[in-house]
Amino acid sequence: MTSPTDSTERPDRATTDRAATTSTDAANDERALRPPWSRNRIVGIAAATGAVLAIVVSAREVGVDPQRLVDGWADLGNLLGRMLPVEMPQPSRVVGPILDTLMMAVAGTALALLLSLPLSFLAAANTAPSPAVRAVARAIILGARSIPDLVYALIFVRVLGVGVLPGVLAVAIYSTGMIGKLFADAIEEVDDEIHQAVATVGATRLQAIVTGVLPQVLPSFVSTTLYRLDMNVAASAVLGFVGAGGIGFELYNTLRTLQYQRGLGLALIIIALVVIVERISAAIRASILAHEQPTRARPRPRRPVQDRPAAAKGPRLSPPWTRDRLTRQIAVVTAVGLAMVSFAGLGISPGALLRAIPELVASVGTFLPPDFASVREDLGPAIAETLTIAVCATALATTLSLPIAFLAARTVAPHPAVYHAARLVIVLSRGLPPLVLALIFVSAFGLGPFAGVIALGLGSIGLTAKLMADAIEHLDPGPRAALRSVGATRLQQATAGVVPQVAPSFVATTLFTLDSTIRSSTIVGIVGAGGIGFITYQSVHTLQFRTTAAVLIVIFGTVFVVERFSDMLRKRIL
Repeated sequence: MTSPTDSTERPDRATTDRAATTSTDAANDERALRPPWSRNRIVGIAAATGAVLAIVVSAREVGVDPQRLVDGWADLGNLLGRMLPVEMPQPSRVVGPILDTLMMAVAGTALALLLSLPLSFLAAANTAPSPAVRAVARAIILGARSIPDLVYALIFVRVLGVGVLPGVLAVAIYSTGMIGKLFADAIEEVDDEIHQAVATVGATRLQAIVTGVLPQVLPSFVSTTLYRLDMNVAASAVLGFVGAGGIGFELYNTLRTLQYQRGLGLALIIIALVVIVERISAAIRASILAHEQPTRARPRPRRPVQDRPAAAKGPRLSPPWTRDRLTRQIAVVTAVGLAMVSFAGLGISPGALLRAIPELVASVGTFLPPDFASVREDLGPAIAETLTIAVCATALATTLSLPIAFLAARTVAPHPAVYHAARLVIVLSRGLPPLVLALIFVSAFGLGPFAGVIALGLGSIGLTAKLMADAIEHLDPGPRAALRSVGATRLQQATAGVVPQVAPSFVATTLFTLDSTIRSSTIVGIVGAGGIGFITYQSVHTLQFRTTAAVLIVIFGTVFVVERFSDMLRKRIL
C-alpha cells in the first residue's frame, strides 16, 4: 500500500527528471548549433592566454619567490607579535579624529553628489544635448576618477595647507568621477518611452528630464551614493597619511614612531568604523530596494462600471502622505542635515569653499607645462612596475576570492554558519585600507613591489569576493536543481551548474578588480611599495609640480587605455 507521501513524491521526481532531460537536450542542441570558432570565442581564448602570460611575466618582474614569501611571512609574524597585546588609545584622543573622518566622508560625498548630477545627465547618450557635450562630460568624469583620492589630497595639502579641507575636496573630486559614471550608465538604461512621451506634449528638455527620467533613476542614485559613502569612509581614514586630517593622521604618526601596539588598536578602530558604516548603509539600501520593488498582488476580477459604487467612478486621489513618501522625505531631510552638520563640524563654510576655488585655479599655472624630461628615465620603468603590481595583485585577489565567494553565496553555501563566516571575512577584509596594509607589509617584506602585490591582493579580496558571491546568488537555480535530481554531488553541481553560468560575471569582476588595483597601485608607492606612487610623492613633496603634471598625465593615459581595453573585452566575451 502506498503512503500519501510516496504518491505525492513520485510525480514530482518524474517531472523533475523530464525537466532535467529537456534542459540537457536544449543545452546540447544549443551547443550543436553554436559555431565551433566564433569571433567571441577566439577573443576569449586569446584573452585568457594573454592573461596567463601577463601574470607569469609580471610575477617574474615583481620577484615572486616561494622562499622570499616564506621568509616574509615569518617576518610578518614577528611584526604582529610586536603588535600584541593591543593597546587601545584613550577615547578622548580618538573621538575627535573619528568624527573628522566621518564628517570628511559625508561632506565629500555631498559635494560629489552635487557635481555628479549635472555631469551625469550631460554624459548620458539619451539626455546629452549633443555628442560633443557628451564626449566632454565623459572625459571630465574619466579624468576625475583616474587620479586616486590620496594623490588629490597630496596635491591639495601642498596648495591649501594641512587640514581637513584638502581631504574633503579630494574625496569630492574622485567620487565625482566614480558616481558620475554610474549615474550616467543608470540614466542610459531608463525607459525612453516615458521620457519621449513627456517631451511630445511640449515639455522643455529640463522638464522632460525632471519628470520623465529622474523618478526612474532615483533609487539607483540613492543606492550608488550610499555605496560611495561606504568607500569614502575607508578613503578618509587614510588621507591623514599626507596631512589631510582624520584618524589616518593619528595612525601614520603612531606607526612612524614604531608604536605598533597602539597602531594595531587604531587599525582595529578603523576596521570597526568602516564595518559599522557599511552595515548601516547596506540596511538602508535594502530598505530602499524593498520599497521600490513591491510584490505583485493577485489580480481581482473586474466589475462592470454600472455595478461599481458611485465613489469608484470618479478619479482616485492618492493620500498626500503615504508611509513610503513620508519615509523618503525624512531620509532627504536627514541627509541634508548630516551634510550641513559635517561642514559645520569641520569648520568649512561656503565662503571657505569659494575661496579655495581661486587658489586651486591659480595653482594650475605651477603645473604647466608638464616636465617629462625630468622623469624621462624613471617614468617608463615606474609605470611598468605599477602595471605588474596590478596584474599580480588581481591574480592573487581573484584566486583567493573564488572559494570565499562560493562559501559566501547563500544559494550554494554548505551551511548557514559557513555562509555567515564567509560574509564576515568579506566585510572585515574591506575594513582595512590597502595603504595601511602596504605600510605593514613593507615593514615585513621590505621596500619594493612585492609588498605592494601582497597588500593590494589581500586588500582587494573583500570587494572581489562580494561581487562574485552576489553574482552566484542571482543565478538561475534550474541547472543545479536538475543536476541534484539525478544524484550529482555538491561539487558536481557547482562545477557543471554554477560555473558555466557565472563565468561571464567572474570575468567582468576580474576586469573591474584590475581597474581598481591599477588606481590603487599608483598610491602604494607613497609608503615604499613600488610603482609610480613614489615619483608622485617625491615630486609633490619637493614642489616640482611640473613633474607632477607629467606623472598625472601618464597615470590618466594608463587608466584610460586599460579601461577601454577592459570594456572591449567585456563586450566581446560577455
